[in-house]
Amino acid sequence: MYEQALDDASSQEIPQPGDERLVEHNGSYYQVRLAELTGDVHFPPVMNGLDYLVSVAEHLEGVSEPSARAMKYAVLHLAAGAEVLLKARLQMVHWSLVFANPGDATREALEDGTLNSCTPQETRKRLTNIAGIKFSKRDEAALSALAERRNALQHYGLVGEYAKAGTVESTTAQVLNFLISFVEEHILEHITDEEERHHAEIDMDRVRGGVRTIQGYVAERMKDLAPVLGPVRARTLLCPQCQQFALTPTLIRGVPEWCQSDARISTMYCHLCVQGYGALGLALGYAVRVLNRAIPDASYDGDTPDRCPVCTMSSLVRGASTAAAPETLIDFCFHCADVIDGLQECQRCGFIYTSEQGHRCRRRS
Repeated sequence: MYEQALDDASSQEIPQPGDERLVEHNGSYYQVRLAELTGDVHFPPVMNGLDYLVSVAEHLEGVSEPSARAMKYAVLHLAAGAEVLLKARLQMVHWSLVFANPGDATREALEDGTLNSCTPQETRKRLTNIAGIKFSKRDEAALSALAERRNALQHYGLVGEYAKAGTVESTTAQVLNFLISFVEEHILEHITDEEERHHAEIDMDRVRGGVRTIQGYVAERMKDLAPVLGPVRARTLLCPQCQQFALTPTLIRGVPEWCQSDARISTMYCHLCVQGYGALGLALGYAVRVLNRAIPDASYDGDTPDRCPVCTMSSLVRGASTAAAPETLIDFCFHCADVIDGLQECQRCGFIYTSEQGHRCRRRS
């Protein structure tokens, strides 16, 4: 019953092994990325930038204290990814804008890579002035600091305060946080080729899957989400995917147009995963992954989770908790996307009902 519900309601949110399109990495399964297939070396701008981000995730994920070498390549690849992705967005406005002097731009120089491109600072300036994309002072400072550290690290190595792992990780986490939002908001929707966009979304899934486990990224992202999540703490639950209090009813958030279509029709949305989830699969995932309840075997003929007396869907989890009161247990329906108060359970048949509904048990004692 558990496996069938996942197939019906949320097969894409919890990939399973056995699919030839999936590859395993650090215990998680991802769709095969185009960059990992054999063939000629071909990295268009967006794909190239995202591949750098995948490398960052692979170097930092799953470890509490990354090695010096891992941090080195995370910084180098993140700086390269930031530069490539910002210029890729500028190129979407017009290909000549990535040249240091657009008046001297030629297609030949662009295609063979011999162009003298604009600096990262000039790239951001053009994106703001021409494409209307604004950068916060905090993001500007982090991008500039990353570029400076990349140059120092690549040629001389980091020294002083720049060499401290905490400093490097903090800047890396902040830029990675910015880039994921930047790609979601300003790049994906402008990719007109369906196949290219499909592969870009696969890469983004891989990046999200890796960064969820990066401690510095999570801390940075949750800090940024505080203004959004703070007012709705009483309806914010722990996400079974990223294990953070970032899961809220979709209606509370008002999902923007650039999010995936399923996020706009799902009842629950995780702000850290940047993903909307179906009620049935999410309820099962919450019961198993958050509350550590056993997956029912084939002989089990009941409802897991319980059947909600309000919407009649098997999406009610008893014993959930919110960010506002983690120690207070509530009864939450992932289909209604709300707390169901006043629930009672028949001691004879186990039927769950509200005090207003009442219940006449037909099971003999």
